[in-house]
Parts: sequence; C-alpha cells; structure tokens
Amino acid sequence: MISPTVRPLRATYRLQVHKDFTLANVRAIVPYLAELGVSHVYTSPILTARPGSTHGYDVTDPKAINPEIGGEDALRALVRTLHEHDMGYLLDIVPNHMGTGSSNPYWEDMLANGRKARYAHWFDVDWDVPDPALNGRVLLPVLGDELDAVIERGELSIGRGDGGGDPRVRYFDNSFPLSPETLAEIDDGEIAGKGAEPVGRIRGILDRQHYSLVSWRRASKDINYRRFFDINDLVALRMEDPRVFVETHARILELVADGSLDGLRIDHIDGLLDPQGYLDRLRAEVTNRRGADFPIFVEKILSPGEQLREQWPVQGTTGYEILNDLESAFIEADGFASIEDGYRKLLRPSGAELTFEQVAIEGKLRILRGALNPDIARLTRLLLPISKGATRMATHGGAGRGHEEAEPDAAILEEAIVELTACMPVYRTYLDGEGHCTDADSAVLDRAFSLARERGRASPDALELLAEVMRPGAMPDDPDEHEARSAFIRRFQQTSGPATAKGVEDTALYIYVPLVSRNEVGGAPDRPLGSAVRTLHDANAIRATSWPLNLVCTNTHDTKRSADVRARLDVLAEMPDQWMRSIRRWRMLNRGHRISVGRRFAPDPNTEYLFYQALLGVWPIGLANGELPVPEIMDGLHERLEAYMLKAVKEGKSRTSWTDPDEEFEAALKKFIHTVLFRSPTFISDFAALAARLSRPGLWNALSRTVLHLTVPGVPDIYQGDEQWGFSLVDPDNRRPVDYDARRRMLEELDLMGQEEPDHLAAMVASPENGRVKTHVVRSVLHARREQSELFSEGAYVPLEASGAGAEHVIAFARTNGDAAAITLVPRLSASLVGGWNAPVGNEVWGETALVLPRELGERRWVCAFSGRKIDASGNGDGLPVGVILESLPVALLLPVAT
Repeated sequence: MISPTVRPLRATYRLQVHKDFTLANVRAIVPYLAELGVSHVYTSPILTARPGSTHGYDVTDPKAINPEIGGEDALRALVRTLHEHDMGYLLDIVPNHMGTGSSNPYWEDMLANGRKARYAHWFDVDWDVPDPALNGRVLLPVLGDELDAVIERGELSIGRGDGGGDPRVRYFDNSFPLSPETLAEIDDGEIAGKGAEPVGRIRGILDRQHYSLVSWRRASKDINYRRFFDINDLVALRMEDPRVFVETHARILELVADGSLDGLRIDHIDGLLDPQGYLDRLRAEVTNRRGADFPIFVEKILSPGEQLREQWPVQGTTGYEILNDLESAFIEADGFASIEDGYRKLLRPSGAELTFEQVAIEGKLRILRGALNPDIARLTRLLLPISKGATRMATHGGAGRGHEEAEPDAAILEEAIVELTACMPVYRTYLDGEGHCTDADSAVLDRAFSLARERGRASPDALELLAEVMRPGAMPDDPDEHEARSAFIRRFQQTSGPATAKGVEDTALYIYVPLVSRNEVGGAPDRPLGSAVRTLHDANAIRATSWPLNLVCTNTHDTKRSADVRARLDVLAEMPDQWMRSIRRWRMLNRGHRISVGRRFAPDPNTEYLFYQALLGVWPIGLANGELPVPEIMDGLHERLEAYMLKAVKEGKSRTSWTDPDEEFEAALKKFIHTVLFRSPTFISDFAALAARLSRPGLWNALSRTVLHLTVPGVPDIYQGDEQWGFSLVDPDNRRPVDYDARRRMLEELDLMGQEEPDHLAAMVASPENGRVKTHVVRSVLHARREQSELFSEGAYVPLEASGAGAEHVIAFARTNGDAAAITLVPRLSASLVGGWNAPVGNEVWGETALVLPRELGERRWVCAFSGRKIDASGNGDGLPVGVILESLPVALLLPVAT
C-alpha cells in the first residue's frame, strides 16, 4: 500500500509525457531532479489519449493510464521511485474536453446510438438546432469536400476493415460506427466504388445515421457540439452533470486515494459551465480521500488587476499572472514607449493611432463571427425567447435608430452578444445564474457594457436587454423564464473565455508586436510600465498572504516564447533608438527579397518586423561579435524560424490562416526567410553584431528573473530543461527533447569546480554562455528552499528599497518567518547600468548604491547561498552596499548565519 501522506510542495518540475518520453523516461531522471532540489514531478495528462498524441490533452479513455506512455505498471514504478526520493507527483487533468475519433469508445457510443446513447450525456451537443436535416444528429465536419462528391470519387466506403468486426463508414484514415438499426443491412462485402447504385445506397445509409458527415468548411457555421476553442476533434464535456464527473474522475480519484498523486492541476477551468460547482465537488472528493490540504491548482488566466476568486477551494493558479508581473519589471518604460511609437509609424506612416485594445477587440470579433459563430448562434437562440416581452426591441436598424414594440430581431440580438463578448476585459465572469453578482463581476460587466455602448455597433435596446438578463437581481418567478435566463448567463460566460483565448492569445498577440516579450499568455502589451516594480511587490505581498502555494511559472508548454528569449528581447527597451534604426536599415537591405502577392508585398511590414524579433530571440549564444553560426546550426535556425513564422501568420489571420491558407503568401514568406538568412550577407552580418550586443545583458536579465522566480511567494514551477539556458519559441519549438545526460554532467562539473577551482564563481560569470551559472543558481535556491521550507511557504513578504544612483536598477525583498529570514537582491536594466557587455557586479558598477534594511534585518550576519560569502550588515546605518553583496555574482540570496 502506498503511503497517503501529502508531501509538502517546495518546487515542481513540469514534464511533457508522450510515446517518445514515457513514464519510464520520467522515472529515469528522478534521481537527477532530486539532486537538483525538486520536490514534485508535474506531468502533462497521463490518461489514455488518441494514438500518437504528443500532449495528452486529447483523452479518449479517462478510466485507464495511457499504454503508449507505459500504462499502469509504468505509473506504479514511477511512483515508487518518487517516494524513494521523498518526492511527490502533481498531475495535469482535463475535465473540459476529450478527443474524438474511433479510439474513444464513449464518443463512438454516442455516434452509433444518438441522443439516447448510454454516454450521450457526457458530451455538450446541441441536439435541437433549427436545421431540420441536422436535428437530433451530430455534425461531423471531417470531409475534404461535399459528401456527394466524396462518395462519387470513391473516397468513402462502408465495410469491414482488415481486422474484421462490424462494418463501419470509412474515409481515408477515419472511420465511424453505424447505428444498430442499419448494421443488419450491410453484407460481408464492401459497398464502394463509383456508379449510381452504390453511391445512392451509401448516401441512404448515411442519411439514417445519428451523425452527418460534411465538409470541414461547415464547422465555423454549423457545428453543433461545443469544442475546446475551435478544435473540431476535441469535444467538450458536460462536467456540470454529476454523473459525468463521477464517471470521468473515478480513476484519478483512485490515484489520489492510494497516494500515487500529491496534487492536481485543472486544465482550462474557464471552459466549464460551473467552475465553482466543479471545484467544490472535486475538493470534497479529494478531502474525503486524502484530507483538506491536498493541493489543487487551476489553469486560470488572470487579466491585469484581476484576482483569483477567494471562494474557490484551491491553492492557486498555474502562475501566468506572476510571469507577466516579472516580465514588466525588466522592461524600461520610456524605452518601450519609444519602440511602440516607432512601430506604429512603421505600420501607419500617416500617424494614425494603433492601439492594442483595438487589435484585441477586432481579434475577438473575428473569432466570434468565424470559428465561434455556432456558439454565438446557440446563445442567440437562448436569448430570443427571453427577449419577447422583456424589453422594447428594435426590429431593424441598430444603434441610434428609433424603436417600437415588436418581435425582436435575432440578427440584432446576435450582434449585441458579439459586441458585449468582444468588449469583456477579462476571460469570463462567474455569475452563478441565480441572480447573484459579486462586486468584481459587476465592475467587469460595467466596463464591458460601457465600451460596447461607446463603440456604437450594437443596438442600444439589445444591450439594455443583455444588461437586464446578465444582472437581473431577483430572478423571475416563472420557473421556465428563470431557467432560460440562468442557461443563457452560464452559456455566455462559457463562451467569452474561448473568445478571448482565440481572439487575443492566438490572434491579437500575433498582430500587435512592438516588443513581443510582452505578448505572453495573460499579458497585455499596453499594460503601464512606469510602476512595474511596485506592482510586482504589491502582487507578491497579496500572494504571500492569500495564495502562498500558488504556482510560479516563467515557462510552460503554452508560453509564446521562453523566459530566456523574453529576457533578451527586453533589452531592446534599453536601446530603442538603435533598435528602430536597425529595423529601418534591415528593411532597406532586404527590400529586394520581398515578393508581390495580390498587389501587396510579402512579407508585409508587420510580419517582417516580427521575424526580426523571432530571429533575435533564438540567435545562438557564445558567438563573438558579428560571428555567424556554423552551417549545421544555421540550418536548424532556418527550419525552426520557418515553422514559427508560418504558425504566427496563420494565427494572426491577416494574410493567411489555418482555415483559409494563402499558399502564395506563405511560399513568399518562406522564400524571404531563406534568402535573408543565407543570401543576404550584409544583413546577416549587421544582424549578428546587434545580437552579440544583446546576448550578455539578456543573460543577466534571465539570471535575475530566475532568482525572483524561485524566491517570490508561491511554489516555483520549472519547465522541462529550464535549469539551463533555453531559447525557444511557441510549441512545438518549446517541446523539443531535453538532454538530461548533459544536465547530469553539469551538476557533476559544478561539484568538481567548487572543490578544485577557488575562482569558480568568477569563471562562471566570465563565461555565462555555458549555462553553469544558471544551473548553479537554480540548484542553490532549491536546496535553500528544502532547508528552509516553512520560510518560503509561509513567510511574510517585505519589499526592500535601495538608495543611491543605481537604486532604480535593484529589485530586492525579504522573506521572514519568526527568526528565519532570506533576502533576495537582483539587478534590472543592467545594459544601461553597465553599458552593455560587462556583468553588473562590484563597487565599480554600483558605487554608493545601498540596500536599505529594516532594523530587524540590519543587525545580522548573512551568507550568500550562491557564493558562500559572509556579509555583516550590522553597523551599516546607511544601508548595505550593493557592490559588496554582488561582489562576485550578479544575483544574491542571503540567508542568516547560524549563531
């Protein structure tokens, strides 16, 4: 029997498991992770997923461990090894959706038996759509053409496969079950081929199924099941149904009960109809099995200024809000403003203002009128009966026109829903559907309605109706109207999250790109930067008291670019004039490589500007000034950048997209990338020179952020491989294999250096590109957290000020818990502090700059966890000199010397 002890969280290590990195691979690196100082392995989902899944979020059987990653035996072996090293297991689970397809027996059951199927209640299907041909059937947009054309070409057949079994509908690699009523009609042979009789018979059989096979292009208009965002092969679950919760969580709760799991991470909590109800149910179940302190985290994207709901029974979020707080603290505010101004002029030479808010709203509108149009249509059908008699509605026209008593117009209602959703300043609200509205939700709705009215695109009457429905106060006495309003409110909130995720994260953040280190999940490129350090301190103080176990991330499997890439790009804000001059020069050098496509050049100015940032972000470190990578490395860069840029322009949807690709534009972009990398020597030499100038300051930024990541309130989450330098772009680039053998050797080398080289710290700082300094810092902090676990998990947060000329270049704070204490001190904006290449260390750099300590911390002796140097703070009435603290390393974690 595995011990049910809940192991205290100190630091998690996120791993992506799949058929090429299995649970056995995870088990093999457990000793290394233990030596690094990690307390919990934290993996992507491990339940059975679609064959070949690279991520595990397309679960097809929630009742079994995925055999492709080793199955039950491999899980047991991993858990035993973790416990042998006094480590725990945090698991990512997916309550919002499942993968469709023939490998999902529950989905297959519904397709075969329709709305009366045993498992039909699992799936969020709108069975009663207006289209009579679809009513009571599931629309499957899987065909490359219209159904009749597909049948006529012989691409679709009905029959048994090589393995025998019941006959199925077969379309290339896809197959679909037949209803029991029609199975008896199918003989032992294939019904296939051309000709009127087999074609007509196949069509007749298909018309009697509980699903309708149609062209993939109909998805954005007619699909009648809720999806994960706009992904057709991820079908949403009705987790609000207690039966679905019990049936889909049984195996997970068994693993909680027997001690295999020590925490859960809930994917996409905002996708659920009733997040509060789900979390209350989950908390009750895990408490019954393991106690009230069992950790639960939610993947919840908090917008700037938004707070996690205190009534949610969780330990916190996965940490994107902290990621963005940290990012802002390393960007020079005036420099960013200068870059943004130059960027806007580049795109709009006339000087017309371009704002991120405009781009974000337009991005959401595009999604709402496109991929999420079926969700909007469903909302409109819910609102239409409510609107009759509820308010005076205009039947025609819209904003600014007169109104009369009449039947409401569905198109007008739909436009109001779209506009309100696009104007939401957060992912979603959490109204319970019973007339209750928190102050936070009320403020969000006030902002959304105000902006929607100001924009003037929607009927004022329709917006007033929505305001009445969304904030009704006392719900109607009539039970039918009560249920109708509640259903609309819940479904509206369930729709606004995907609209923001797809419209902002996966559209606007690829379009508005003045400095893409700001364009991160949950980020806002227009967020004020003037008081970023104070904002960070304030947020840390709140987390220390309200969410002390909140996960703290800087990289995840979903980030747009790695933390080390962002740290390098942040330096541009310290040299905005040089950056914009370089952009103008590069555009001039490469103007002849653009290709005319549809009377416009490809790439367009915005895409070209993004490309230069992407190239700068992943440019290899360790090159001398102006030196170029060797051909093998250059070929790899080319492959990665081409894949990234094609994804970026498809996500941006300005010139091409996933659903309507412009192959000519994409070919021109690919040719441009190849040409500027390999056939534009003047450009690439000039580019390499700027990249070399940014390299070292970027590393110092990254090192500072690493220390903050590991010491601010919360539980640090390290993404796979990030204990070394990592320069990656969005997935799949950030999911490349990690060389753990090299990382093991790195720890051994650090141990030898510490024993045999007196000046090993100086060596690490002199050659930071080899990554030893980052690994050394990560291990040192994690070991300190292990030795002082209560300090870092329960300690108070005390912001510290600096005095002197370099005060604005310091971020410092203390963690205190009784006699236990720790002081974190790191530099920021080091490029402008030291003039570029040199490390921000020593009195020559810091001069009279001093760290001001409160009396209870100032009369103590400290030792740096990184260098082992002892520092006596007593008697330093004017503060502790920063140059003394950072004498040998550009970061410090001070711990009290034992007396």
